[in-house]
Formats: sequence, structure tokens, C-alpha cells
Amino acid sequence: MVKTIPFFLILISVVLLTYADTIDENVAPLLCGAKVFVEDSVVIDIPSLRDDECVWVIQTQKDRILVFTLISESFEDVQDYLTIHDGFRKDSPILQIENQKEYEASNKDLHPAIYTTSSVATLRSRGTRASVLQLKIQKAVECPFNLGANTACGRVVDETSCYCANFALRNRADQMIFCYNNYMKLVSLESYDEEQKIVFAWNVNSWSSLTDQQGEGNWIWETTGAPMIPGYVNWNSGEPSGAGLFGEEDCMAFPEFEGGWNDVDCYVEKAGICELHP
Repeated sequence: MVKTIPFFLILISVVLLTYADTIDENVAPLLCGAKVFVEDSVVIDIPSLRDDECVWVIQTQKDRILVFTLISESFEDVQDYLTIHDGFRKDSPILQIENQKEYEASNKDLHPAIYTTSSVATLRSRGTRASVLQLKIQKAVECPFNLGANTACGRVVDETSCYCANFALRNRADQMIFCYNNYMKLVSLESYDEEQKIVFAWNVNSWSSLTDQQGEGNWIWETTGAPMIPGYVNWNSGEPSGAGLFGEEDCMAFPEFEGGWNDVDCYVEKAGICELHP
């Protein structure tokens, strides 16, 4: 005998899934459990005053992971009410805040976060609470402790991205190759805040992807293809000068001298900063 699912239940499911797919940085008040695909980020309400168990299956793109942060409470305070499972099976392990990676270089201002090891997670809530619990879920990239000898990695800017420093001195082309070989890109600075967080984590003179090799004075972030203007700029006074000993200074390194940018001959050996974003 074939079981018939009422049309209104099908309609509700379609609406919930469609709404979750398109929402970005908005609160999505959901029923007690749903399937949610995270394109970028979403905030869901965990209902209060429920005696039954609520189950959410959360998913993002296959080569990414999920990161969970609480809006106004700590994971330790809600662990008897909410659990986050690393996968969708009933026996998937529970992720604990105390078992998360601790990087030597990390942004200490970030909210405590729980990361999955794959693109799927299950949320289970049970028992009763006096108020609704708000949980932020974001798509993130995996971030290793390092990329080998003389390197270090960390979540130095936000919860979703990963930055790695290669302290081995290399010319700019070799630092570009090093990043690509590790599925990352040589850094492109998009804001003063991003730059300062990187410098605070690793105060080392490093190559960036900014160059005017393709046209003198036409500065482009090579790894993204974006022109420097009208974006973020932080040249030191008198820079770019183009005063290299062996030709034009066509590549940018930071931080230099006054703490800003300097154009440098691309063959000079410096450290490198790699980045990866969702």
C-alpha cells in the first residue's frame, strides 16, 4: 500500500528548504527541525519550551565545512539542551567546544566556534528553555595547523577563512607557487582591518599578490584579477617609487618601514602569506 503525504506538508517542506537556500545573514525562524542548505550563512532559532526532540540536518557545498557560533550564550551553558553532531547518521559523534583546534596564531576576538569535519551536520535539541536559542551557521574552509616546516596557519581574520604564513624566504613567483600547491592563493588585501589582523598574527615582511608587471602603474591583485583602484590602498609615503636596482619594482610587500606597502623587485626573497576563503 502506498502512503500518501498530505500536500500541505510537502508545500511546507518546499518553502522551508527554499527559504533556507536563499537567506543570507538573516534570522530564519524554523519549525522544530528542518533540512537547511547553507550557501553563505544563516541564523536559526532553536525553539523553547518543547518536550520533544527537534532535529535539523545542515548541509553546505561538498568541499567546505560548517562552523557554528551562538549569538548570546556559550556552548558550555547549553550542552544539555543542544548537541551538534559531525554528520547525519544517528551514531555521528557529538562535537564539543573544548575539542576544537587551538592555533598559535588566531584572532582572539572571535566568538567560540564549533567546526565540522565535513559538509554535513545534525543539530539535536531537547528539553525546555525559558527563551529561544539563536545559532549562527556559516560555510567555512578547513584550516590546518601548518603547511609543513617553517609555516603556520590560523583563523586570524574571521571564523570562515584560513591564512597561512610561509616563513621560508622565497621570491614572489615561488611564494605564489607554494600557495597554489597547497590549494590556497597569495594574499590579496581587501581592507585595513584584514591587513592589521594578519600583521598582528605574523609581523613578518611578506609578499602579496599585488603587481603592475602587466602594465607600469596598473596595479592588480593577481590572484583575484581585481584592480587596486578603487579598492583598499595603504602605500607608504613616496610609494610606489619604481626605484629598483635591477629594473622596475613591480611587486608589493608588506608591512614595510612605516607599516604600509612598498613596491619591491619581484626577485627579492621574502616570506609569503597564503589565504583561502569559502
